[in-house]
Amino acid sequence: MRKMTVVLMIFLILLALTPPEVAAREVPYVYDPTIPTTALAAVALYKAHEYQYVLEADVWLMKLRTPQGAWAYQYGMAPQAKYTALALMALMRGESIARGLFNKTIHAGVYWLLYKQRKDGSFGDYTDTALAVVALREYEDFAYSWLPVKKAITNGIYYLQTHTPGTTMGQIFGYMALGDVKDLRKVEASGVNALYKAFAIAYLTGENVQISSPLRDPASLALLLYATGEKRYAKELLNSLHFGFWGVLKYQPPDLLEAATLPGFYDLKPIACPYMLKVQPRFEWEKVVLARYYVECNHSIDLSEIHLQKLKPWMVAEIARLNHDLGKPYEREISYLLDSEEGNHWGNFYDTAYIVWVLSALNITMNYTPVLNWLASNVRDDYPNYYYAYALVDFDRFGMKKALNRTLTILKRHQHPSGGWGYNAESPDNIKTTAEVLRALLETGLSNTETYRKGYEFIRRSLYADIPQPTSTGSVVELKNATFLLIKNGIFYGNTTERMCVNGLEGYVVVYPSTHPLTVSAVPVTGFRAENPWKKPLTEMWHQKEDNRLYIVYCVAVVLFAGAFGYAALMKRKGKRSR
Repeated sequence: MRKMTVVLMIFLILLALTPPEVAAREVPYVYDPTIPTTALAAVALYKAHEYQYVLEADVWLMKLRTPQGAWAYQYGMAPQAKYTALALMALMRGESIARGLFNKTIHAGVYWLLYKQRKDGSFGDYTDTALAVVALREYEDFAYSWLPVKKAITNGIYYLQTHTPGTTMGQIFGYMALGDVKDLRKVEASGVNALYKAFAIAYLTGENVQISSPLRDPASLALLLYATGEKRYAKELLNSLHFGFWGVLKYQPPDLLEAATLPGFYDLKPIACPYMLKVQPRFEWEKVVLARYYVECNHSIDLSEIHLQKLKPWMVAEIARLNHDLGKPYEREISYLLDSEEGNHWGNFYDTAYIVWVLSALNITMNYTPVLNWLASNVRDDYPNYYYAYALVDFDRFGMKKALNRTLTILKRHQHPSGGWGYNAESPDNIKTTAEVLRALLETGLSNTETYRKGYEFIRRSLYADIPQPTSTGSVVELKNATFLLIKNGIFYGNTTERMCVNGLEGYVVVYPSTHPLTVSAVPVTGFRAENPWKKPLTEMWHQKEDNRLYIVYCVAVVLFAGAFGYAALMKRKGKRSR
């Protein structure tokens, strides 16, 4: 008995010493970071003194560089000078908050730019060259620079002055690189180009620019924040922050909205709808196909003027279904469908299955038996998988168990090991088709099956991530599989994994997980601060327009002098020959 008591006490002590498991919060993870937007946001937020978010963005930028030390629009694409330049501008500002954290990354990016410059002074197209010159001029004035960039800047300026930009954006960044505020103000710009113009003017003058815009994408908000200095844009910009970065939706909005109709995935709807409402259909049929998603997003849509004869039969049924749900008349569509039935079907398997699905849901009176028999006799193994989803519901509604089981067997056979379904048996799995099949299984009472569970897990794994939160005990912060970047007295103090102490720190950055990060979060302790990263104020760097023009005049003079000297020498030799 005593031995059992001792063992029990030891077990209880060990249990008390074991740290509690950190509960992960499962959240939608449906964005990919983009370099220009994340970099512009960091530059704008730095000016607004929102240093916490600058660090988050810059750590992402550091993680997203290519093996060559440069940046592309998105990780995995080919690097370009324009995106590398924007990333460098963001990182130089971040270096003033945590000196030593980004320094090597900055030098590597500058070296890549120097390596990529062509003999004519360009770094790519006109915009590439202009932004590269801006970034290199910042680096030249950067407090911690050591690479020689003067010649590259001079050659880049020469290229800009001797070539014509092909776009309004090229014009804007060209004048920005040359420090030419006077000509910059004359550029006619609208839409996002007007925001870039305001950004460039504010950059060169250090003054706020009065401008407003209906554009609310993150890049536009960053430009508005930098140009106007209005804090409300910072708030809007931070509302579109995703796990420390700014980016684009990885999936098409309709795909997410299809998944959002399933239990457990309703939180995808508010993510997808703002993007969905930006999609503009170009054709009548496209308007019908997208209509269900507009309705899901509580957006009114008028389908009354669409010519039914130009549509596929299932699209006519879709109009009837939507009009019913919206409380609008749908007799026109029903009459058209009933009149166009031939040979107990509407042309093909999918049209027929979808129309039966709609008509039976609307309680339309007709003789369904011959149509259902046609469907049952035409169940084959080579259809797209979403065909079977609607047929499955039809067979279930009308108690056709044999046809239902055959259809279900095909769907099980077409399900990939991942749990998802593709367009057809051979296609890669995708969210939209998987959601359509799962909705059919749900409607037919098959949500407790292994087939449904596997499909559900496929969507969950594809669209969600488990993001645990650090735990704090006194001054100790812990998070398994995380890296902590420590910042003290404006200096990168070092890093540690899984456990750290906050004593004496201005703050720290959590990278989770340490390899292949999903999220980056900066946490202030006493508060982040920034020292001036420039050798002289940035606005002073751009008061060299006349010097630049003198340089080109000098180059032209050298060429003319060399030509005149050569001509004189040639004439002298001709004179000697004539004698």
